[in-house]
Amino acid sequence: MDGAELGGSVEAEVWELLDADETVSEETAYLVAAALHGDDDLTEQLGGQAPVPQRPDTTTTDTPAPLRAFLRSITVSGFRGIGPRATLELNPYYGITVISGRNGSGKSSFAEALEYALTGSSYRWDNKKGQHWETSWRNLHMGEPAAIAIDFAMEPDDARGGTTATVGVDWATGAELHGARRWSQIKGQKREPVTALGWDQALETHRPLMSYDELGGRLEDSPSALYDSLNRLLGLDLIADADNRLKDAEKQLSGPRKAANEARTQLRKTLDSSSDPRAAQVKKLTARTPYDLEAITATTLGTNTAQAATIAQLRSLAALIVPEPVKATEVAGELRAAIDDHVAGADAAMKVMTARAALLREALHLHADIGDGVCPVCETGTIDAAWRTAAKERLKEADASTIKYQAMAQRLARARSAADGFFGTVTSQPPIEGVDLPALSAFNDALASARSAPDSLSDLPTHLEVAALDVAEAASALRAEAAQRAAELEDAWAPIARTIAAWVELETAARNDDDRLDRVKAALKWLRANAETLRDRRLAPMVGQAQHIWGRMRHESNVDLGSITLEGSATRRRAVIDGTVDGVPAGALSVMSQGELHALALALFIPRATTAASPFRFIVLDDPIQAMDPAKISGFLDVLIELAKTRQVIVFSHDDRLPAAIRARSVPAQLLDVTREHQSVVVVKENDLPAERYVADAEAVIFDEDLDDLIKRKAAPGLFRMAIEAAAHQRFFSDRAKAGVAYHESDAEWEKAMTTQSRVALALTGDASGDVSGWKAYRPHRFPTIAICASGVHKGAALDRNSVADLRKTVRDIVENR
Repeated sequence: MDGAELGGSVEAEVWELLDADETVSEETAYLVAAALHGDDDLTEQLGGQAPVPQRPDTTTTDTPAPLRAFLRSITVSGFRGIGPRATLELNPYYGITVISGRNGSGKSSFAEALEYALTGSSYRWDNKKGQHWETSWRNLHMGEPAAIAIDFAMEPDDARGGTTATVGVDWATGAELHGARRWSQIKGQKREPVTALGWDQALETHRPLMSYDELGGRLEDSPSALYDSLNRLLGLDLIADADNRLKDAEKQLSGPRKAANEARTQLRKTLDSSSDPRAAQVKKLTARTPYDLEAITATTLGTNTAQAATIAQLRSLAALIVPEPVKATEVAGELRAAIDDHVAGADAAMKVMTARAALLREALHLHADIGDGVCPVCETGTIDAAWRTAAKERLKEADASTIKYQAMAQRLARARSAADGFFGTVTSQPPIEGVDLPALSAFNDALASARSAPDSLSDLPTHLEVAALDVAEAASALRAEAAQRAAELEDAWAPIARTIAAWVELETAARNDDDRLDRVKAALKWLRANAETLRDRRLAPMVGQAQHIWGRMRHESNVDLGSITLEGSATRRRAVIDGTVDGVPAGALSVMSQGELHALALALFIPRATTAASPFRFIVLDDPIQAMDPAKISGFLDVLIELAKTRQVIVFSHDDRLPAAIRARSVPAQLLDVTREHQSVVVVKENDLPAERYVADAEAVIFDEDLDDLIKRKAAPGLFRMAIEAAAHQRFFSDRAKAGVAYHESDAEWEKAMTTQSRVALALTGDASGDVSGWKAYRPHRFPTIAICASGVHKGAALDRNSVADLRKTVRDIVENR
């Protein structure tokens, strides 16, 4: 069926199962459908406010389909290992592209840039301890400008065939990693968020890229983490999300019912301990559902209402609060200090100074109006500029003294106000009808006395302290007396009545949610029962493809891949991968080597990444062969060749083993080489034959004028040896591939040949011990070149332009088998 195919609509498949189940109610079906959509839809459906959920339309859609795209190029600057702007150009069509580069060359930076541009994150960063990866994302040599641009070409049979699109990431100067602006732009249109391409869900369910860390991490995670990973690959995270929503709703709605049931159990135990006839009646009413809450309430709360009010009044008195004596001591102390300061400063001299200040101010005003002249007060002195200067200084001193005096007066006013209002929050307590409380009148008398302030202000502090002690003592006595009277008046039924009332309240609240709780339980039960069916149906084609891919990659492995199942749920969920070792059943993961685990991860990853429902016509693998032996590499190339029929397959590799296997088998492929030069300058070029690269490296060393001659003598012969062995490797593997010999068999034989001459013999004669003396003597450039590879590596050699020419000719002779 369509829904079970890799990439089919999970929601449509759920509706199909609902329609096929004649026992499921309409309400259950609607709740399951709402849970698939989100929290708001589920809440509205439970509240009876939502419309009937609509089945997904799998034939038409109001939004354009996600763009089906090939990768055209990756352009990066200031990011990870790439400093100045560098571009990786790719063939945007079906086929194989291998990008080789030594560790640290910057090749993985292109892969990480692609991942970050598409997802806004990186598996490597998210799964490493600490913040090392996130804090070192800017290039150390040239971190500005930091930018990424990924160009895509649309699939020709897409309605928008011929269209190109770009996903970009820009960082402002000094911005942090996640402060980037991510955008997308279809050619001829304006820039929009990356989500406008419609790839968000596909990046989860059809993730088109996987790194070496992710290959290992997926299967090294816990069984529950692997379960979640496979669940996402199958698109069943939608089911898991719906399950969680229903489970949360069940937990929320079952809370009141659980509390009510527990309270009922405790209540019935309490009723057993009472001899009151009302207890037996209430126990009878709570024996079985439905409980008659009105009858229970009438039996429980229909009497002693006046007594309950009296007890409430007594409990209020028992909780009476009055000001603490220690606070009264603080207020009284402040008042005494304010009185003392005021008395000390308020003498006759202060009053005279104030009056004199007023007179001087008036005299200054007069001088300002009439100028110099005879003093109008004493009629003997003279008012002039000298007098004015002296008068201003005296007035300044007088004003300062006046301000000080006013501050003392304000402090005194505040202190007195605090003392006068100290008992303002306490009120006298009215008598309680029918209850004798001797301490009540004593308290009211103490409070009245406390509010009667003495005539003399100086006596007020002491009065405040004494009154506070009296009021506190009287309040304490009243509280004790009221608590005792309340205990005496409250009969044995009152606490039982309160317990019954509390349960009735809980039961009422629970009944409001019972119906919705039953509906949620039914929906959750159906979803979990059918989740197994969904998993099995959607997992089956993936398992079949994974077994097929594993079969291609398992060369020389004694592990057979069996079933893959997802078991349990919630905290008990786990993924189980079965297998056999030499025919004996065993857990596949527990017996696999690192290389086998990587091969298995690829077998699980590739089917979902290459399903027809994926909009990505490319698949990117970063260093997948790092832990593989030659047999696995050969099988891996078989898988790549098959994938390349329907996908643009891009592989990043840290060594030349995969390109060598491709050359040996004459597989059509784009081979690129990434090198990192000074100051993080990354260069991408065609991946020349390894032997030719070593010849070029040797030539560069020999003619480097800045390089010490001793270093040249030691380093150049080693490059000669690598060039000759690379040429022999190419010749040998190419001939063996044409003869139909398995790659890993050729590799094993190659590794047994330990010297340069034995490897040349293996390439030319098919036998590592073959005689090549005649071949070396046949042309003059061969013997000296092979000699440099032997003794020159150990002793060093002075080489020149002729030596390089001889090397180039010898390499050509070996490759072309002359």
